[in-house]
Amino acid sequence: MDLANKRRKLRNRITTFSNTAVEYLGEDATDSIYNIERLVLDEEVSEDDLPEQTAPTMTLAHPERQVLPFPSAVADEFLEDLPEEHRGPLLELKKTELVIREGHADDALEHVRTAVIHLSWEFKNTVRRAVTGAEKARAWDKAKLFTRVWKLHRRVYNHNRTVMMALGDRTALSIKFPVLEKKDCDASTTVSNPNQPGQSTERLPWFWSSSARVAATAVPDSEHENECNVLVVPS
Repeated sequence: MDLANKRRKLRNRITTFSNTAVEYLGEDATDSIYNIERLVLDEEVSEDDLPEQTAPTMTLAHPERQVLPFPSAVADEFLEDLPEEHRGPLLELKKTELVIREGHADDALEHVRTAVIHLSWEFKNTVRRAVTGAEKARAWDKAKLFTRVWKLHRRVYNHNRTVMMALGDRTALSIKFPVLEKKDCDASTTVSNPNQPGQSTERLPWFWSSSARVAATAVPDSEHENECNVLVVPS
């Protein structure tokens, strides 16, 4: 029942959003979004290894699989055929979406960092120190929760990155927002000892020192790196 209620609320939100999109994009642009084949909600693959694209599922029975009418979904071919007075506003909407997507990507990276830090702490202070079966079960439940969190926000980040590639300068954006791989988010319980043979080249993944974040809420790079290193140091 709870899932059914959530799906119904999601359908209502999609309907409201779609109606609003028509006001800004126009009916022709909105209709054009659903006349092409596109990949829906799959950020687990690299840009060079995309599966065969499928047509969007436009049915209220599957709201989570619907293509939403964002400006980025309007095909370039459609824009090229528009008069300048109609093309200009749509291009401005795409620029606005790009800025918003960058913010969402920054937020998602911050959520990934936070979840991995908590996960590392759980491994060090609860999982490894658990003695009884009940303690181990509770510790692993928390670890699994933080794992689900970073996996979710990793998908959010990569999805926004994929959309941004279609909206702006691919070269510049790919440098600022690299693909976030699963291996980048591993929470190791073994700290690198620079004095130990073979450990001097160990480095934290790129997103710990990434400048792609919201400046107002960003924690300095060195603080993130130190915090992560402290949390994964075994007793």
